[in-house]
Amino acid sequence: MKEIDMLLPSYPCTEDLWDRLAAETRPIVCYGMGNGADKLIARLDKYNVTIADFFASDGFVRGHSFHGKRVLSFSEIKEKYSDFIILLSFASNRKEVLDMLCDIDSKHEMLIPDMPVAGEEYFDREFFNDHYNEIMSAYDSLCDDKSKATLATVIKYKLTGSMKYLSETATREELYSLFEKENIKTVIDAGAYNGDTLREAKTYFSNLRSAVAIEPDTRNYKKLLRYIEAENDISIKAYNAAAWSENTVGSFFSSGNRNSTASATASFEHKESDVSLVTIDSISPSNVDYIKYDVEGAELPALVGSEETIRRTKPALLVSAYHRSCDVFYLTNYLRETYPFYKIYIRRLCCVPAWELDIILIPDEK
Repeated sequence: MKEIDMLLPSYPCTEDLWDRLAAETRPIVCYGMGNGADKLIARLDKYNVTIADFFASDGFVRGHSFHGKRVLSFSEIKEKYSDFIILLSFASNRKEVLDMLCDIDSKHEMLIPDMPVAGEEYFDREFFNDHYNEIMSAYDSLCDDKSKATLATVIKYKLTGSMKYLSETATREELYSLFEKENIKTVIDAGAYNGDTLREAKTYFSNLRSAVAIEPDTRNYKKLLRYIEAENDISIKAYNAAAWSENTVGSFFSSGNRNSTASATASFEHKESDVSLVTIDSISPSNVDYIKYDVEGAELPALVGSEETIRRTKPALLVSAYHRSCDVFYLTNYLRETYPFYKIYIRRLCCVPAWELDIILIPDEK
């Protein structure tokens, strides 16, 4: 690994993606529609930047309109403009989509704006400069070069929108290789969705025998129960609730997919309803070997609500760190300061934009 790949951006940062777009004279076209494009338009309005056209992949255009403009095919975009900048407004981890995006990026200038899944803070140059010391502290806490390179390239991506900085990834096998897999028998899955991550855990943790699954979205929870009914090897106790810092009832913002959240600052469309909020400490079994937190921006309160369990059993932890702009450094620093008996790693699975970013904590000794 080249040393330059591990370097954080220079401080202070003097230009970011948004500054560059504000100074751009070429037409700016948006690839994709929906909530992601809506958020992008709102952000660009602050810089007086206008989207010239919206387009979809060839073969997916049906004559519909978006924000008063007819959605074009990519072929029509190339016929209409001799030179242009593409802004990507959707996410994907599918190999065929990522290969297609790499091909587009090799032939045209494509930028992928980093937009928070939760919260309203953007990781722009001002944000980077204001939090530089915290970012450096998190960087210095990491245990290996792969973690430092991942953090450095993610931050470079956030400031530039360049796809080249999204290449520092790990496979699932590499991620799970950090754990002492044979010792993991009991897990807690906060943000269990439809059971997919429990199925994945079963694949990698061969001695897995019991689990606690926490899922607040009603539709997802029903799917989770169907999985549990069909599961013969693992004893699973499920809760239709959101992991939180206290036991109470709160607002839940449902989307019927992975983006459902108990966070009131969700930055995408949701249907609000009441949900039970529970601490992991209140539902934890006597021994826990592994806890996964993927709770759409509520990772910090979920961690606060598991402090007794973590201190008592010292489980391995996997904490999602991409929902809020501050997550990757703030959560890293919080975990290091609160639990100094862990080694801290960062890994990111292949995805566009820089989602699927996880902080992994392995106890120095059980």
